[in-house]
Amino acid sequence: MVAGADGPATLGPTRFAGHRRHGRDPLRLGHQLTDSTSLLLGRRPLDEHEPAQLLLRGFDPDATISIDKLPGAIWIQALSVRVFGPHTWAYLLPQVIEGMLTVLVLYRAVRRLSGPYAALVTAAVAALAPAVVALDRGNISDTLLILLLVLAADQAAAVIVSGRVRNLVWCGLCIGLAFQAKMVQAWLIVPVLAAALLLAAPRGELRQRITGLAWFGVTALAVSLSWVTVVSLLPAGHRPYVDGSHHNSLFEQVFVYNAASRTNDGFSVGSANFTTGGQGSGYRAELVLGPDSRFDHLFGGGGGRETGWLIPLALVCLIVLAWAARRRPRTDRETAALMLWGGWLMVHLAIFLMIGTVNPYYLAVLAPAIAALIGMGAQAFRQTDDRRVRGLGWAAVAATAAYGWWLSASAPGWVRAGLVVVTVVLMLAALRVRESLATALLLVAALAAPTTAAVSVVADGYGPLDTPYESAQARQVTQGFMASALTSARELDAQLAKTPGHPLYPLVTFTSALASPFIVSSGRQVPAIGGFTGAAPVPTTAGVARMIEAGEVGLVLVTPAADDDRVTWIRQHCRALPGGGDGAAVLAYTCARH
Repeated sequence: MVAGADGPATLGPTRFAGHRRHGRDPLRLGHQLTDSTSLLLGRRPLDEHEPAQLLLRGFDPDATISIDKLPGAIWIQALSVRVFGPHTWAYLLPQVIEGMLTVLVLYRAVRRLSGPYAALVTAAVAALAPAVVALDRGNISDTLLILLLVLAADQAAAVIVSGRVRNLVWCGLCIGLAFQAKMVQAWLIVPVLAAALLLAAPRGELRQRITGLAWFGVTALAVSLSWVTVVSLLPAGHRPYVDGSHHNSLFEQVFVYNAASRTNDGFSVGSANFTTGGQGSGYRAELVLGPDSRFDHLFGGGGGRETGWLIPLALVCLIVLAWAARRRPRTDRETAALMLWGGWLMVHLAIFLMIGTVNPYYLAVLAPAIAALIGMGAQAFRQTDDRRVRGLGWAAVAATAAYGWWLSASAPGWVRAGLVVVTVVLMLAALRVRESLATALLLVAALAAPTTAAVSVVADGYGPLDTPYESAQARQVTQGFMASALTSARELDAQLAKTPGHPLYPLVTFTSALASPFIVSSGRQVPAIGGFTGAAPVPTTAGVARMIEAGEVGLVLVTPAADDDRVTWIRQHCRALPGGGDGAAVLAYTCARH
């Protein structure tokens, strides 16, 4: 049951009920649009033709409040929309291109240090990762982040091979641009890059390498903080209020809201956590990997199905290769590659196990390192004559296949049976062919489960918020609750256009998460009280009261659990519409003064 299901008298009492009969309740909205492949579609500037608004990354057409992220990835999406028009595919096209480029650049980076065979295996493993496939089907900034981080790793590899430290300036530029896409997460691999570069530096070049790293650090820091610093210098009245901040501070948004607070087990999306069913469960409980089970962040549950398939195999490769590298010179390229990709993997594993809240699509950043380590391991397995190493490789593949079968527990029975048959056939075939072909067959056996999961992501129409073989409750959120948002918004917009009196703002919402489908569908200003989580102090209670008393507001949508002075004022001074039962996702109030 959703408030407004019977409709406000001013809009005609039967219209909302008609939509409910067709399963499209116009107030049953999430914070994503069209379908789960269009994640965050509403959290971007609508007027892409307005350069100032785009530069300042306003959430709404009037740029009264910002989005709660930095705008690097959004600028590219807006450019695509300007060129091709406001189509869903135009929002998604940049991510598809970025994902393809990531695989190509990753191939080059691995080839520099480990050769073409390892690079080819790496590219294949990365391209088939379920987390990557799901991520590239949406418009989340992590796609651009991963591309830029891989570019940075490629430039570091170029320095290790050639000794030209000028590449470190380009490496720092990539890190700085990655910061514009995903903020502090871009800095996580900086110590790893520095360690790999110093480890591989010949003694005679060590001082030059340290100087180059200093330029790398200066470049990365300057580019990272450039936009934040410039926009912070603008008078507050000349830019949108900074969402995710209590003091209109970009530095607070970046380093507190989007960084330090994420390590807190109690971090919440506030009033953006819409109720998604009669049991009162919010979408966060269904989709987000919370602090209750750190194991499921990576190795079980949603996190395991997203990216855990090959983590144990990658760790085995890292350990075995590190043991084999102990007798090599410090400056050996393979040793540097292990430091680079092994450090990338270990740093992110530690972070994702430590923080309390993990969105599954975060885990796609693990894919390049996992793929590179498996590529290096496959090359070593192919070249070795050591029976112990080959026996360990066979055991690792068999364990990986068994682990993949376990992670596929929620898949259809025929899928799990097929995985068993395929794995057994491939491993038996590998016993009867030459060693080079056996390596390829064992790789296919290890990749069978994650590749099947990646195919299921596409077949089921899933996107970044989804995980392979997810539960019915999760599908209800992404494929039902969120997928119908834009359609429902268009239907309600058509009814609001007939509101008597034509108020300045036919619709106002509590949280920008709720406003986004209506802004996308209509292109009109929809004031969003409190920003994405409802915690932003704009507009104030006095400001809300002033708009309503002046007759500027028609309908207000709020979430039932909202505990906010502004919502309290609306409840006291506007008329609640019928239909707000215990399972209401959104409550509606008519505030029109006529």
